[in-house]
Amino acid sequence: MEFDWLTFGFEIVNFLVLVWLLHRLLYRPVLAMIQRRRDEIAAQARAAEARQAEAEQCKAEYDRRLEDWAGERAKRRRELDEELEAERQRRLQALEAELAERRQREEALASRQAGQARESAERTALALAGRFAARLLAAAAGPDVQARLLRLLVAELGALSAERRAALRAALASAAAPLEVTGAYPLDDAQRAELAQALAALTGGSAPAMVFSEDPALLAGVRLTVGAWQLGANLQDELQAFAELVPADG
Repeated sequence: MEFDWLTFGFEIVNFLVLVWLLHRLLYRPVLAMIQRRRDEIAAQARAAEARQAEAEQCKAEYDRRLEDWAGERAKRRRELDEELEAERQRRLQALEAELAERRQREEALASRQAGQARESAERTALALAGRFAARLLAAAAGPDVQARLLRLLVAELGALSAERRAALRAALASAAAPLEVTGAYPLDDAQRAELAQALAALTGGSAPAMVFSEDPALLAGVRLTVGAWQLGANLQDELQAFAELVPADG
């Protein structure tokens, strides 16, 4: 069998044409498809990386927001605790103030009641003392007591202030009736003369006209009356003054 160069040449040509056709029609599209696939894979990888980065960013943002929310919640909790504590303190202070006010009212009421009880006891004691003194003085009253009271009145006339002396002189000068001298017992001549002398010294002239009377209600002593002016040294007036020390109820 002879080697045919022409056939060998055609085979080479066919092979080259086949290679060219494969390169043209198959290899390049396959390479292009592979490249596209690589590009797609690279794009998907980049997209996945972007999504991964976005997911990590979202997670970081979520973690940050969780931290912020936890901090805000802790802050709100502290503020709420502070508000509750402030409200508790305010109510506690209001309660203490109310209790203090109530205690003051109760103390004031107790003090007022104690004062009223004390005043009632004082009134009772003074009333009893007044009744006892009235009975005692009524039992001890007599002309001798009246004589001592008259001497006391004479001494009091001599010790009157200038203002009261002037008032007495004006009352004597303007009186339409004589000076009334009332005694629990009749005054003897010596007692009348002693009283007249004291009045004359008081007025700076003669003794005023006097009219004498008796009133057993005076118990002992005398009372001088001229117009609206009155001066007395007798047991009834003294007991009346003592009775006026007793406060009125109510």
